[in-house]
Amino acid sequence: MTDQPLISPPIIANDRGFYTYGGRPIPTDYGHTITVRESSAASGPHVWLAIDGQNASADTNPHLSLAQAIALREALGQFIDGVPDRWVNGAQKLAEATQAALGTATPEEPQP
Repeated sequence: MTDQPLISPPIIANDRGFYTYGGRPIPTDYGHTITVRESSAASGPHVWLAIDGQNASADTNPHLSLAQAIALREALGQFIDGVPDRWVNGAQKLAEATQAALGTATPEEPQP
């Protein structure tokens, strides 16, 4: 396959060292792009999900193909998987967020 993949490793997007996950915006079939960016929120790991490009016929809701949905999932996965390395007590924060979201602990953090 000669086409460039929709996803690549995260890149540093600004002079403060925050990442754009997936390496670039993810294009969609109706002219939107979705960018997954690391937030500077000091309260804990957060991510911005920016949707750009308005198409009158497609409203403001992005419409993703399966490949585009996989790329978005992978970009969010880069953010989630990077929390233990990018945050103080990141493994604990990830375990707590996983517990809150899914009711389960991560494989590395067994439930009490």
